Amino acid sequence: MLQTIDAEIAAAEHRTETHAQTVRALLAVGESSVEAEQALYLELDRLTLLRDRQWNFRSMQDFLSAA
Repeated sequence: MLQTIDAEIAAAEHRTETHAQTVRALLAVGESSVEAEQALYLELDRLTLLRDRQWNFRSMQDFLSAA
């Protein structure tokens, strides 16, 4: 389970970086895109939820191993 979460986090980090590069490129030429920014923030939200799930799973493992 933890390996799956780690893989999902790695994929989300890659997508986040791709979206961030798009937003930066648009801003560099004086443009913006609501859709590009929304995609970036959506991916950041997903990444936050995945990291929260990862933290909870690890906490549960620690609790069970301590019992």
